[in-house]
Amino acid sequence: MAKISCSYFLVLMLVFSVFSLVEKTKGKRHCSTIILPESPCVPQDCVEYCFEEYNGGGTCIASKTGRTTNCMCTYNCHGNNL
Repeated sequence: MAKISCSYFLVLMLVFSVFSLVEKTKGKRHCSTIILPESPCVPQDCVEYCFEEYNGGGTCIASKTGRTTNCMCTYNCHGNNL
């Protein structure tokens, strides 16, 4: 009987922890934009510009193999007045 109660308790804890994680992420939407698509991406500049302008994270990505990289900025849509 004690083993069953312990199992139920652990399952209950797991369910509550999942619900708490879902509630934390609910309502947070991330947007992304390409910054200066006509110029090649410089990683340090991309990170700094994205943080200063959008309070987000910038990464250099290539749209297709062999093409120059562009700066993609991912940020919280609700945290900016854009």
